[in-house]
Amino acid sequence: MGRMANLLLVIAVMLTIATGPGWVQAQMPASPAAPASALPGSLEGTVKKVDASTGTVRVSSGLFGLFPRTLEVTGETQVQVEGRQGTLMDVHEGAKVKAAYELRQGKNVATRLEVVAPPAPKTPPPTMKTQ
Repeated sequence: MGRMANLLLVIAVMLTIATGPGWVQAQMPASPAAPASALPGSLEGTVKKVDASTGTVRVSSGLFGLFPRTLEVTGETQVQVEGRQGTLMDVHEGAKVKAAYELRQGKNVATRLEVVAPPAPKTPPPTMKTQ
């Protein structure tokens, strides 16, 4: 009987943990300031493709870059390249980027696209020569 009670307690705790976040989110009222059609998101990753003709950039992110996302870059998108203002033409394949976007009518529209400077190469510490 004691084992059965422990098993039921463990199951109840697991169910509470699994359903808790969804229940809390369902209880939260929608923000009146946010338009219902624009859902914000953000990502960090590597530029895989820049298509100037369609005004899009494809960014792979996540574990091993397995989650690519195509972002539409508009005239309203703020593009920053290593701290200065830029355009889609300044974004190149292989660049590391941080992006903020909104889901509008089924498209990921970039609101901000920041090209991050590559990290400085690490140099080994100088070795001391003995004489």
